Amino acid sequence: MTASPDEPVYLGISLGPIDPAVAAVRGGRVIAYAEEERFVRNKHADGFYPIRSLKYCLAEAGTTLDGVAGVGIGWDLQAYTDGTMAKFYAQISQDAAPDQATLDWQAGTLRTYHSDVMESVHHRAWRREFGDLAFPPLRSAPHHYTHAFQAAMESPFETAVTLTADGSGDQHTTVVWLKRGTELRPIREIRMPHSLGWFYAAFTEYLGFDAYDGEYKVMGLAAHGSADPRLRELVGQVLREAPDGIEYRLDPTYIHHGKHSYSGRFTDKLPQLLGAPPRLPGQEVSGWHMDLAFAVQEALEDAACRLVRWAIAETGIRNVCIGGGVAHNVKMNSRIFELPEVADVFAHPLCADSGGAAGAALVLCHTETGALPGPLRTLALGPAEPPETVERVLRNAKIRFEEPEDVFAETSRALAAGAVVGWVEGRLEAGPRALGQRSILADPRSVATRDKVNAVVKQRELWRPFAPAMTASAADHYFERHSDSRFMTMAFRAGESLSAQAPAVVHSDGTSRVQIVHKDSCPQLHRLLEEFERETGVPVLLNTSFNVRGEPIVNTTEDALRTFWATGLDLLVLGGRFIVRKGDS
Repeated sequence: MTASPDEPVYLGISLGPIDPAVAAVRGGRVIAYAEEERFVRNKHADGFYPIRSLKYCLAEAGTTLDGVAGVGIGWDLQAYTDGTMAKFYAQISQDAAPDQATLDWQAGTLRTYHSDVMESVHHRAWRREFGDLAFPPLRSAPHHYTHAFQAAMESPFETAVTLTADGSGDQHTTVVWLKRGTELRPIREIRMPHSLGWFYAAFTEYLGFDAYDGEYKVMGLAAHGSADPRLRELVGQVLREAPDGIEYRLDPTYIHHGKHSYSGRFTDKLPQLLGAPPRLPGQEVSGWHMDLAFAVQEALEDAACRLVRWAIAETGIRNVCIGGGVAHNVKMNSRIFELPEVADVFAHPLCADSGGAAGAALVLCHTETGALPGPLRTLALGPAEPPETVERVLRNAKIRFEEPEDVFAETSRALAAGAVVGWVEGRLEAGPRALGQRSILADPRSVATRDKVNAVVKQRELWRPFAPAMTASAADHYFERHSDSRFMTMAFRAGESLSAQAPAVVHSDGTSRVQIVHKDSCPQLHRLLEEFERETGVPVLLNTSFNVRGEPIVNTTEDALRTFWATGLDLLVLGGRFIVRKGDS
């Protein structure tokens, strides 16, 4: 259903601490969303106020800041202002004495999320850009409720149990919720310092990657590891099963409470436990590192699965929604899907705090108007350049381009011949996954092409997996059991046909993190897949994000051109215009 232009516009703003973002909602539907990194070309845009994202969302909504009905903030600002959070911090500090860095972090959150400070930060940024307008009111919602509302209400399920898990949000780190129609209430809560997000972030840094950036590398590394009983026992000392057999407990002396010589994410007690120093960035990844990643991933999955099993037994509801930053862990989502108790899973693709900008706007819109979102169908919510802008950029740069009569057929032939293609089409995707708007595409039948994409285009580690995009009608042929994974948030066991026909998109553990493409919600990519099937007999493409390591996904034509010329891409397709690398036939 399309929202009426007469309905009020609500914004949601997330300031991070990384990945600041803005969303606009009208009539219970997200009509615009953007992350600041895509505009400033600084990955994660740490420390930036999302003013460019704000201006884009206002323009897309056809309004001005003083025409906005309210701005949603996905934190319980009242709790940070009235002393509730200060009392909570004091209580948990009595249970386990924190170090000075933890006390400083607590004091920092009390300052940051105090209502007066939050209002001052936003008003100062707005006044500098727009002048002295009648600013819209700020309205806050509890952090985990924001994640849960977004995941549950944009799911396809009428009833569901919902798991939200992250580093921390207000007091909570993990909450299990019950969704029945419009009802959403917590049925189990886990609070700091027991955090799955902190646990995984600590091992991410121990393994030589950056926390809140490299977790997906640990997940990919785990697929190459094997079960090691000794490592499982050691990791189990950090994250253990709670006495009730349902929850988990994190030992904070390995994470935040102690001396930090290597990282702010783990104490010196962790390398002492493991008997080895942390891996240095750039150091060779050994089999031991892979086995440790396996043990860490297994511990995360076990903790989540215990909670889901309990929730299903408690409620009798077998559909599961997942939100919060930990929901980016595709292997965890897939393990939950494989539980015999589970009927289906919806993991929200905008599950992190950046996506919480959309969640906060949806919550505020519902609170003030009663409007509820429908099932999420597309993430094409960002800016799109009109054709005249694309042509002007190309002509100003004196770049020759072609306009083939049938761009889909021509692109398919190039892909089948081994070309690696940069594909820019329509509105920019929201979130970290490329879904056919800003993608790098390649032939999934060729492992050599996959390795070329990794080495000379993406410029990343060769052990990292790639994902397939496939037509919805093909999914039953390639997977024995799957969900409608439109947003690359799930991985399924690849059938023999997929392994034989598209080995480049089957991971070493025999799974594929798939994007199932529907004609009604992603028509351009769907048509390209159909053309590729006519050309090769395989309705699948290797699909990865259009960026190189360390940079955000491309946004504009200029971004796409810079990345094209700086990498080993063979062909760039800009909304139907072909740019072929000079010297190629």
